[in-house]
Amino acid sequence: MSTERREYESRPADGGRKAPRSVKLPGEARHGSTAEPAASIARRLAMAKRERKMKERLDG
Repeated sequence: MSTERREYESRPADGGRKAPRSVKLPGEARHGSTAEPAASIARRLAMAKRERKMKERLDG
């Protein structure tokens, strides 16, 4: 059994991904290219969903 330990390079806290990613957002016909982090995209979509539901309740 080996006693060596591998040290993995950790990703930077600022997101680490600089290359654009291909993302298909709701309501769009095609994938779009963005450099925005996945967590930021998810947060934006969740906020839009909450706003839509609030508007439906108020209008409903």
